[in-house]
Amino acid sequence: MAYLDTSEFLEWLQDNEKISQTALQRAENASQKTDTPIEKTLLEFGLVDEDDLYQELAKFLDLRFVTEPDFETGLLENLSIPRDFLKRAEVLPVLEDDSAILVATSNPRALETIESVGFHLKLPVQMVITTPTIIKTLLAQSDPASDNKDDVSDFDIERLNALANDGPTIKLVNDIISDAVRMGASDVHIEAGETSAAIRFRVDGRLHSARTVPEGQRASVISRLKVMADLNISEKRRPQDGRAQISVRGSVIDIRMSTLPTQFGESIVLRLLDRSNVSLNWAALGYDQTRIERIERIANMPNGVFLVAGPTGSGKTTTLYTALSGLNSSDRKIVTVEDPIEYTLPGVNQVQVEPAVDMTFARALRAILRQDPDVIMVGEIRDHETAEIAVRAALVGRLVLSTIHTNDSLSAVTRLIDLGIPPYLLSATLRGVLSQRLVRTICATCQGEGCEACANSGAKGRTVVSELLEIDSAVSSAISDGGTKSALVHAARMQRFSTMQEQANELASSGRIDAFELNRVLGTDF
Repeated sequence: MAYLDTSEFLEWLQDNEKISQTALQRAENASQKTDTPIEKTLLEFGLVDEDDLYQELAKFLDLRFVTEPDFETGLLENLSIPRDFLKRAEVLPVLEDDSAILVATSNPRALETIESVGFHLKLPVQMVITTPTIIKTLLAQSDPASDNKDDVSDFDIERLNALANDGPTIKLVNDIISDAVRMGASDVHIEAGETSAAIRFRVDGRLHSARTVPEGQRASVISRLKVMADLNISEKRRPQDGRAQISVRGSVIDIRMSTLPTQFGESIVLRLLDRSNVSLNWAALGYDQTRIERIERIANMPNGVFLVAGPTGSGKTTTLYTALSGLNSSDRKIVTVEDPIEYTLPGVNQVQVEPAVDMTFARALRAILRQDPDVIMVGEIRDHETAEIAVRAALVGRLVLSTIHTNDSLSAVTRLIDLGIPPYLLSATLRGVLSQRLVRTICATCQGEGCEACANSGAKGRTVVSELLEIDSAVSSAISDGGTKSALVHAARMQRFSTMQEQANELASSGRIDAFELNRVLGTDF
């Protein structure tokens, strides 16, 4: 079997005039800094054509290179190997006889995976090399769940793959994402129009027009993005979701991708996460010292439920991770269940929700309880089953952190009761609810007039507006009595509870945010 020495392989490519010295150094540096396989880095940067790259890889490793005609028709259907496993592992059986099986891969480090295929089939295996596109295409073509095979010809699929792996297309997509990262965008929107595609970046919660992609390039850009996210390149009629990674200026950018069929073509939204630019620090998020102390007091309780409430894009997940980061220590077992896993926390056991295999929040949570955890983080409470298991976990001595989609902290209490949690159980387990929004701050350079630093918007950066409901004896009694909104408000006011609107007024009075921004975020005129 093969072993890939990155430096020697790059020298091989240079000796065979497939890559320049400058490109070699650029690829090697990026691969080392981001811990990305060199072949993926070369493709992401558009430095080598995909077919050329993997043919040279096969020659370097002294392995056979296979193309689509080499694969035995119907072989995958005859083998009892889960399709999801093959997709994740980037391997695909090629040929089988009574004595051995050929297994193709685009990952030369997949020795153990390929051997496991042979063990499963009880046959010796031989590794061969192919391209990622061939593996993805053949898996998509043989997928019994796909009903669009008659509508998309082999020629169309080959054309889309060719567009996706074209050097200028790769550079264009990389430039779009690089520009978005440079501007600090959280999302990239690629929206199909009648004659072109509009590219917009969401920066500090607001969309900005970035560039236009001509109609002649739109299909290639969409195809490239689908290849990056491991999506079905030929499926245009149904929404798809995927994930990808890309190296930008030495940082690894995680991408969550969503496609949506629209009138003039597919709309694509990329959620960008720069792990190197994430600060899990309360003060950096915009919390003052008094609020930080109150939050940490709740988060450090030995048991109970602590919720973070707010709409999508209000920073709930970052807040939860900040709390987890403070709790993370060698004497605590912390387990999370998330959809998706947005940050990697060393020392924390993180579980990804997988609806395709019935790994829901509730099912994962039940399994987690058998893992003897001290702290559990549930990405979101959205149904009765998840809410009930979370409350039961708190009752038996676990600290449970989660998010919930409500407009304010008081509404989170009534929402849990609406989900079927008995008020007496809720009053016994709920420790606190933090509700928050992210608001744009007035640019410190121009004081809102508009300048180059803020792209003439008058605003730069964001801070948090929040309210914290601590469950003391008065609030607990109000919950036990049924948790009506009026009773909760009365009990909360007894603990000097202040609303988001009241905190926002203070920020406006201090000149950090303007009334228009408050109205945009909170929906209230001040």
